Amino acid sequence: MRASAADRHVSGAERIVDENEVAQLCADMGHRALAHPKATPDEIHLTVRRIDMSELVRVPFLPTTVLPTASPQDARDTVVTALAPLTEHAQRAWMLLTEARDMRGAILLDAATGQRLEPDQQRGVRVTGMDAASSNPIGGKHRVLEAQVLAAKVAHRPDVLAEICISDDPDYTTGYLATAQHGYQRLPHIKEPGSAQGGRVFLVRGDDVAGLIEYLEHTPVVVEGDAGDGGGSSA
Repeated sequence: MRASAADRHVSGAERIVDENEVAQLCADMGHRALAHPKATPDEIHLTVRRIDMSELVRVPFLPTTVLPTASPQDARDTVVTALAPLTEHAQRAWMLLTEARDMRGAILLDAATGQRLEPDQQRGVRVTGMDAASSNPIGGKHRVLEAQVLAAKVAHRPDVLAEICISDDPDYTTGYLATAQHGYQRLPHIKEPGSAQGGRVFLVRGDDVAGLIEYLEHTPVVVEGDAGDGGGSSA
C-alpha cells in the first residue's frame, strides 16, 4: 500500500498473505492509510502481486535492544559514533537522514565515497515484499514489528553495512540503527514531538547497486523467529 497527499508521500505498508486473506487485507490497508496522523491522503494505491514460493527467502529477526538516547543530539552522537568505523561519511549520513522529506524510499549512501547511489533521488529506493512469518505483533506494536521486519530484510544483504531510520510520523519519536553485527537498536527521542522530520538511509558498498536495488524492491522475504522489543518503552 502507498498513500499520498498532493503528490507527497504519507504512508506505506507491505504484507505477504495467503490468497484467501487478500480481500480483507486490502480493506484494512485502506483504513490504515486514511487514519494516518501525518495527513489524510488523496490517493491510495494498493498493489497485489502473486509470489512464486520458490523465490521466497527466509531470514531471522535481528536481536533488538534499546539504546539510552535522551534527546535528538544524544541520538545523533550515538549514530555518528556507531557509523564512524564503517565510513568516513558518518556525519553526512546523519545530515541526509534529517534533511529528507516526503521520500517514498531510502537513500543509498556509498560508504567509501559519501555519494548517493539511488537512481531517483526524489523517490529513493523502496523496500517491498516482506512480512513476519507470524504477523501478530507484540502487544499490538504494529509499527515496531514492521520496522523490525524491514530491518531484517535489509541487513540480510551483505552489501548493506547499516541502516538508520526516523519515522515521518510527527507523533512517533523513536528511530533505529540496524546492522547485521549489532542488531536492531532502538533510539528513543531521535526527534522532537510534532516534527515532520523523517527518512531512511542505507550505508552500502557500491559495488553492485543494481543487484542491491533488485533485492530490496523485488525479492520476497519472510522474517522468522522472535522479534522482541528490547525491553524498552511501548512506543
